[in-house]
Amino acid sequence: MALSQASTDVMEKARRVYDERLKTSLEAEHFGEVIAVEPESGEYVLGRDFQAVSQACRQKFAGKLTYTFRVGGGGAVKIGGASLKWTASSTNSTKRS
Repeated sequence: MALSQASTDVMEKARRVYDERLKTSLEAEHFGEVIAVEPESGEYVLGRDFQAVSQACRQKFAGKLTYTFRVGGGGAVKIGGASLKWTASSTNSTKRS
């Protein structure tokens, strides 16, 4: 499934925010946790699993698109031993690759 241009833009902007402003400090203390970055504000939420982060995103970002992944790399969700990389989510839709 191909990503829409909007999803790709959100992913790239959020990754840039993470790499430039958050990576060093978060990887030292939160490696392996799930993070969702809202790319326009640069704000983020952290949690132990996708469900906790998804719930926090609905409350904090009220429908804005976010990019969700694991601090330090890897997919945000593990199913049956495999990782799925969730690329963008909002309260109305979630896309994955």
